[in-house]
Amino acid sequence: MKAFSVVRFSELQLVLEPERSELVRAFVREASLADGVSISTASLIADDTAHAWQVLCAPGSDRERARIVLLCSHKDARVRILLHGYSRFSKVAASIAGRIRHDTGISCHEHGIDGWEVTLHRSLTGAAEPPPSAAAEEPVSAPAVPAAKADYVIDRPQKNDAAAIARCFLEVYGHHYVHSEVFSTRRYWEKVESGELVPAVARDGDGRVIGHVALEREPGARVAERGEAVVLSAHRGHGLLERMTARLSEEAPKHDLDGIYAEPLTIHTFSQRNDERAGMPVCAVLLGANPESFRPKGVPCPTAGQRQSYLRTFRFVQRPAPRTIHAPAAYRDTLLRLYASLGVTVSVAAPAQAAAPESRTRIKVSDRGYGMISFEQIGPNAAIELAQALRDVRALGATSVQFSAPVSDPGLPLLTESARGLGFFFCGLGPAFADGADTFLLQLLSEPLDTGKLQIFTDLTKQLVAFIDLDRAAIAQKV
Repeated sequence: MKAFSVVRFSELQLVLEPERSELVRAFVREASLADGVSISTASLIADDTAHAWQVLCAPGSDRERARIVLLCSHKDARVRILLHGYSRFSKVAASIAGRIRHDTGISCHEHGIDGWEVTLHRSLTGAAEPPPSAAAEEPVSAPAVPAAKADYVIDRPQKNDAAAIARCFLEVYGHHYVHSEVFSTRRYWEKVESGELVPAVARDGDGRVIGHVALEREPGARVAERGEAVVLSAHRGHGLLERMTARLSEEAPKHDLDGIYAEPLTIHTFSQRNDERAGMPVCAVLLGANPESFRPKGVPCPTAGQRQSYLRTFRFVQRPAPRTIHAPAAYRDTLLRLYASLGVTVSVAAPAQAAAPESRTRIKVSDRGYGMISFEQIGPNAAIELAQALRDVRALGATSVQFSAPVSDPGLPLLTESARGLGFFFCGLGPAFADGADTFLLQLLSEPLDTGKLQIFTDLTKQLVAFIDLDRAAIAQKV
């Protein structure tokens, strides 16, 4: 049987202008990485395309549009630039050849009645490339260009900023960013108007949008996740992410929010450093939350061979009220340290019997194999109900499972002992996650996971991970 290779393509259309060469470079690089091309080869393809673009802009385009099409197979990658105006472009082939690498193929020919096509070609079956640098911690992006002015302004975006926000995400992440609504000005602004998104933007001295962060809020929730974060590479190193986060912290109380949280990756420490500078300490460690493959393409992955883990960072945006908690004995000191890092005054209640006549529980399993068992209140049969809920989420395909319950419920210590008997170990704290009330978190893994592979930034987080390791080992000996 004859084998056929699969060819994938991505396309970008834009005005033929020299100042768009960095956008062209970013598109080709990100589209190549999304199709499995290695980091170094994707960069070479992108550089050559950007050089060719500059040459093609020289004759003058009269604001005509060009199409850039990337085609990738398992053997090669081809970038086709299609333009109008054969008479203008037919003489520039030699100039392009002089600007690109000698090992890149080039062809130029007529396309249609008055069209011109330039194709750059690079083999994907050549010699092995050097290993990627372990220090690559920021999202892949276009090479930095000097900023025009550095007097940045942080403010709320207007409706007419939606297109500029989309261009920021395109330049840094390409077309494959997980929140696709940022590329649709209509859908993006609908979320802003509905309150699902509370955004902030950074502008340069000329008023151009060069960064974006938003709070993503579920209906009725008292906390919101800080996400959809992007800063153009030319403007990094100025604390813009922290400044936008600070602006959102000012906006959040106006939307009846108690706090904001983020879930930084553990395959690098870039996001963790930003959260530390933004005053968002770690309150939980979410082990095995996503499959191994669920990570940015082109970023070195020191946690290869196991599911991806995340941290949860948090910051109150209003002064938190004092708490009285029913802390399980094994975790009391750790919980008190977490509360202290969040600036919360806590007292530990005396042991008491469960007060609720019955339990209220919910279960959920994501399509990525992460299960959640939530106790909204703890009744006298909670241990039996927890065991049944665990069987249910496993039957639904959960590989990793998180248990949560109100830390103020007097039934928590006894239920925690039952959970430990099933193999659950410490996870952390969910401040204000239950309609303004705090939740206590445990977790359970069904697959091996080495926390030594996690990239951790702060000493306090390292201490928390070490405590979780000890607790996990102790539970494993009992189960």
